[in-house]
Amino acid sequence: MSIARLLVLPLVLALLANAPVSATTVGFADLATLSSAAPVVIRATIFKAERLKPRDAPDVAPGSARMLVSAATTSAIVAPGEVPPRITYLVDVPLDARGKPPQLLRSDVLLFLRGNPATPGEYTLVSAHGQLDWSADADAAVRAILTGARSGTVPVVTGVTSAFRVPGAVPGEAESQFFLSTRDGKPVSLVVLTRPGEARKLTIALGDVIDDAAAGVKPGTLLWYRLACFLPQALPAKLDAGADVADDYRFVLTSLGPCGRTF
Repeated sequence: MSIARLLVLPLVLALLANAPVSATTVGFADLATLSSAAPVVIRATIFKAERLKPRDAPDVAPGSARMLVSAATTSAIVAPGEVPPRITYLVDVPLDARGKPPQLLRSDVLLFLRGNPATPGEYTLVSAHGQLDWSADADAAVRAILTGARSGTVPVVTGVTSAFRVPGAVPGEAESQFFLSTRDGKPVSLVVLTRPGEARKLTIALGDVIDDAAAGVKPGTLLWYRLACFLPQALPAKLDAGADVADDYRFVLTSLGPCGRTF
């Protein structure tokens, strides 16, 4: 079957440059990255996988094969309109020691897609990692991420605009504040409170509301992802905030923990 014939199939065409990835190998940050980029996310079950001949896939990397995969849509997790009941896409998969591709039939997958404006009804995967093996945990995490994103209450952080430190009422007490820039212009600030004999404490203010427990910045939440993965790893030099403020900012990053994004 030629590539030209594939392009006129009355189904959804998606192109994936790498092999399917197990959802157990990706973390929350990877799921949030995919979910944030995908206007369409579906769960589907593969019912057909056909290996293309080398002449139809001349650019496949050595040790890989290109598969034409057909899958039945199980559910649409998010979509701006109706999702076709069947989808077809191309995927490059690694060959085993015998030169055989992996078994894809009956695999349950999550697909992260975007539409093709020039050809209604056709889709492409948002990245080479846009197909994942489905799992209940990954499904639940993606739904929670998309719900948070649609709510409009979780700001998209783009940087740090100012930082300063204010001494407290007693010796050794101080409060550092970091004001963040966001895509929608909503005010967000981080506060690090230092008191004698107590551990430093991180809180967050969304507008005029301060979360004293900082529960919203724990790993596994959309707010945590947008802070841990998008805050700069050091304060901008132009802020000239001083050593104590810089140390408190490092405390912020340590408290959030590593982003953990792998792509």
